[in-house]
Amino acid sequence: MMYEHLESLRPDQGPLLASLSPSSDPEIQAVVDAHPSCPAEYLQFLRERGAGAMLDEGEHFVFERQLVSAEREYFQDKQIYDHGAKGDVLIFGWESMGTAYGFDTGDDWQIVEIDGDRTVTKLDLSFKQFVEGLLVCYPQIPTKYGAGKWEDGVKRQYGV
Repeated sequence: MMYEHLESLRPDQGPLLASLSPSSDPEIQAVVDAHPSCPAEYLQFLRERGAGAMLDEGEHFVFERQLVSAEREYFQDKQIYDHGAKGDVLIFGWESMGTAYGFDTGDDWQIVEIDGDRTVTKLDLSFKQFVEGLLVCYPQIPTKYGAGKWEDGVKRQYGV
């Protein structure tokens, strides 16, 4: 198991994950069939933790059950290509302010953030580091990980 330790990262934030529900084998297979290059860490997260909203007095972060095309489904326009996307971004989740997070398929499945203006920002994180950082940095969103510390968008650092 890859994600059994999440609650131990911030025991005070354990309830954030309580409303996630693991994806079924057919649901995971549908993701693999649609996106054969999808990162294994993401598929394992769906298997172990699943999808749904991280809750704390409202939604904090929502994990989608399937990857959502930023171009065709989420924004329904091509502006992401004018603002840094190298390929379609397949969104795995979004935070309560509407900023989306996904994999840039044109950049080796790099994790990116897309704000409401369609600005695409590359995050220096693996999917596993992103998920761990959600708990460690809560209520902020992690953007970078190195030397055992996560960093958020305003360069504040967090360690375990």
